[in-house]
Amino acid sequence: MEIKILENQSVYLKGKKENVLINPAKEVRNDNKYSSRIFLFTAEKYDGMGFEGEKILIRAPGEYEVGGVEINGYNSGNDNTLFVIHIDGIKVVFLGDLEETLSDKRIEKIDSADVLLAPVLIKDSASGKLVLDWAKKWGVNYLVPMGYDDENKKDLDKFLDQADQEGLEAIECLKVDKDDLPDGLELKVLKKV
Repeated sequence: MEIKILENQSVYLKGKKENVLINPAKEVRNDNKYSSRIFLFTAEKYDGMGFEGEKILIRAPGEYEVGGVEINGYNSGNDNTLFVIHIDGIKVVFLGDLEETLSDKRIEKIDSADVLLAPVLIKDSASGKLVLDWAKKWGVNYLVPMGYDDENKKDLDKFLDQADQEGLEAIECLKVDKDDLPDGLELKVLKKV
C-alpha cells in the first residue's frame, strides 16, 4: 500500500485492489492519476459534489466495507469524523481536522494502528506531544503529520520539535507492507505531490 499527500492535504491510499481518497480537493477528484471509487470526507466543510462515474462517498460515522476495504468512522467532536481504514492488511488511522483532543473513550475505540495520519495542530496548538502519546498507546509504526502549509512550515517545525524529530527530510510517498513494518515508531514527513 502507498500513501501520498495531494492538493489541500488530500490523502491518497493506493492499495492492491482498491484505492481510497480522503478529503479530496476538487483538482484531484476525477484525475485518472489518483483513481478511486472510495471517497472519505471528515467534515461538512469538504465539498462532496462534482464526481463522475460510480463513486462511494462516506461522510459520517459508521461501519463500512467496500471491495475488501473496511472503514470505521468515529465522531471526533465538532461534527468531524475520524476514520480507521483496513486496507491490504494495514490499519490506517486518519484523525482529520481535530478541534479538540480525543476523549479516553475514543482513544480506547481505536486501540491500535499501523499508520497514523495526524494533524500538527489541535485547537491552534502544536499537537506533537499529544499525538506521540496516542501513537505509543496504539502501537503505531508510522506517524505522518498533516495539516500544515507547504509555504510556511512553522506548525510542522513545532510538531517535529515536540517529537524530537527536527530536520526530517520529506518524501513523496510512504510504502507500507504488512510483512515489513518497522519495530517501534517512525515519523515520516510527506511532501505534496
